[in-house]
Amino acid sequence: MKVPIIFLGVGNIGGTLLRQIVERGEEVARRTGLVLTPIALADVSGVLLDPDGLPEETLRAALDAIAGGGLLESTGAVRPLDEVNQALRPGAIVADMTATPKTMPTLLAAMETDCGIVLANKIPLATDWNTARAFFEYPNLRHECTVGAGLPVIDTLHYLLDTGDRITKIEGCLSGTLGYLCTELERGMPYSSAIAYARALGYAEPDPRSDLSGKDVMRKALILARTVGWPLEEADLSVESLFPESMANISAKEFMTLARTLDDAYTARVDAAKENGKVLRYVARVGPESSSVGLQEVAYDSPLGALRGPANYISLHTERYNKTPLTISGPGAGPEVTAAGVMGDIIKLASS
Repeated sequence: MKVPIIFLGVGNIGGTLLRQIVERGEEVARRTGLVLTPIALADVSGVLLDPDGLPEETLRAALDAIAGGGLLESTGAVRPLDEVNQALRPGAIVADMTATPKTMPTLLAAMETDCGIVLANKIPLATDWNTARAFFEYPNLRHECTVGAGLPVIDTLHYLLDTGDRITKIEGCLSGTLGYLCTELERGMPYSSAIAYARALGYAEPDPRSDLSGKDVMRKALILARTVGWPLEEADLSVESLFPESMANISAKEFMTLARTLDDAYTARVDAAKENGKVLRYVARVGPESSSVGLQEVAYDSPLGALRGPANYISLHTERYNKTPLTISGPGAGPEVTAAGVMGDIIKLASS
């Protein structure tokens, strides 16, 4: 069966997914019977569009164009971005792999057109509840990769809820970037150096404040709460930023220079935790009435304390799993695992 796919975003995740489809599409078709067929590729520069499926040479030209952070416009064949909605039709799957609210009109149009929707973009699900509710209630939407990259967090929550269990609390480390930062701080690396290495390794964005602010983890916490049925708003969460407000509105380059002024403060926090026999981890705690996101001291020999590098760890406390929580752990960052998670959502949505 042919599965038309509309790509919103061909950056790290979208570009990796496109490459996976080009390189592994035949294998996927043999295993699943589904022919994953990109019919539109969109980025800020425009859209490549063919309702019958973009030819392989066009897909490969797009991969060449976006290599190293380039844009689709360098293919010389893009159409105006607002034409992407022309690709919408019943049965097509819109995969939003951006990190912007600007895709919302297309997503709303996709629901009206009876398209499937797969989200790696957290913003539509973490906006105000009156807006986000439509996405959570749309039956042809999957969003596994909004929490835990490719880890089966959302699927597991749905399994528990569908079998009549009740979630009482969720906690864990939900940021691969901040997990890496905490590990390097624990090893004695200065705060500013750890951030620089995280950028170089691709764990952090060119402007790392999107992770360091805690907003990314806050959005994940909101998505978890709302998936369970707790319609929390952003104001219901306390969020700790790992840089002062005075550094919020300067350039990324200036921030990286000034980050050195925070080295001593974070070294002191690491040392204080060690004196208590603990380590620092950036922890999210999600409950039915309120949630918190921030840097906390945890026991060194606890599951959270044992995490190293960009791994995620999520524990689900439920009425059934009341003595020992159900836990999920694994890579929580990286375009390969995230793109594979998006592909998994596309396959499951198309199969259903």
